[in-house]
Amino acid sequence: GGGGGAAEAAPPLLAVNGETAGTLESTVTKKTFSAFLAERLEQAERTVLISCPPNINENKFYKYLSHYGTINNYFFYETFGAYAVVEFSGTEDIAALKESTCIPRLQHECAVPFKSRLFNLRKNNVGELSTAQSSVQCLKLSAIPHSELLRKISGAETIDQQLHTVCEEYQLTEENTRLRFLVCSLVKDIAAAYFPECSIKPFGSSVNNFGKMGCDLDMFLDLDGISGRNNVKPTGAFSVEYHTKRVASERVATQSILSVIGECIDQFAPGCVGIQKILNARCPLVRFSHQPSGFQCDLTANNRIAMRSTELLYIYADIDPRVR
Repeated sequence: GGGGGAAEAAPPLLAVNGETAGTLESTVTKKTFSAFLAERLEQAERTVLISCPPNINENKFYKYLSHYGTINNYFFYETFGAYAVVEFSGTEDIAALKESTCIPRLQHECAVPFKSRLFNLRKNNVGELSTAQSSVQCLKLSAIPHSELLRKISGAETIDQQLHTVCEEYQLTEENTRLRFLVCSLVKDIAAAYFPECSIKPFGSSVNNFGKMGCDLDMFLDLDGISGRNNVKPTGAFSVEYHTKRVASERVATQSILSVIGECIDQFAPGCVGIQKILNARCPLVRFSHQPSGFQCDLTANNRIAMRSTELLYIYADIDPRVR
C-alpha cells in the first residue's frame, strides 16, 4: 500500500512508498500494440483525475469515492498541488460521481459549465486536519536527479548493469503511463462533442517502450474508426448518405478540425494552457500544456505513419529489451 494505509476493502495502491515496483522485464509487455492501446484506452475511460486538498486523509478519500462505485486502483502524485488518479470498475461509476458533483459558484468570475473528468475535492469541514501518519504519499513524475543516477551507476559492476540501471530509472512508470492515457481520454471528451466515434491515441515515446520520464505527450486524433466509411455496395433501390461539408483535400480537413478542437481546448478544457495552433506545419498540430499532469502535449490528426513507426519500435522492444 501507499502512505497511510487504505481502508480495509481498498485495492492495492500502485505506489509503494513513493516508488514503483516495476522492473525492465515487467514493463515490456507481450501484448500486440493494438491490444495494448485498446486495453489502456478502455482503462482510461473508467478513470478520473481529482485535485486534492492539502493533508487529505487517504482512508476518508477512499471511503468517500467508494460511495459511487468500485475502485480498482488509485494513486497520488504532485505537480501544481496534489492529484489523485482513480480507476473505477465501470463508466457508470463515473456517471454517478458526476451526478452529485456541482459546478462552482464564483463571486467575481463565471465558470464555464463543461463537465469533464477533472474534479476538485473540497473539505466541507475546514477545521478537520489529518495527521501526518494518515496523509497520502505523492509520487514524483520527474526523473531522478543526475547526481543520484551517477551514484547508482557507479555501484554497478558491469556496463551491462549500468545500462540496465539507466533504463530502469528513466523509463516511464506504470503510473506515468496511466496518466498519459488519461490525458488523451480527457481530450477525447472534447473532440467527441463533434465526432462521437473518434479516439485519441498516444504515439511516439509515450507508448513505444523508449519513452523516458518527462517526455512530451504526442496525441493522434483518429477519425478512421467512424462508422459508415466503408459500407458495402447497396443492393436496394435507394441508399442514404450523410450530407457533409466538402473541402479540397485531407490536409485542409485536418487543419479545420484541429483549429476547432484547439479552440475548444483553449476555451473549455480545464487545466489546458498555452494553446498554440500550428496548422501550416508539414504535419498540422495543436500544442498545449496540461497543467494538472505537467505534460507538454502535441495533438495531430491523420498522422498514420507516426502510429506505424511507434508500433515498429514497440515490436523491436518486445522482441529484445536490449534495444531500449
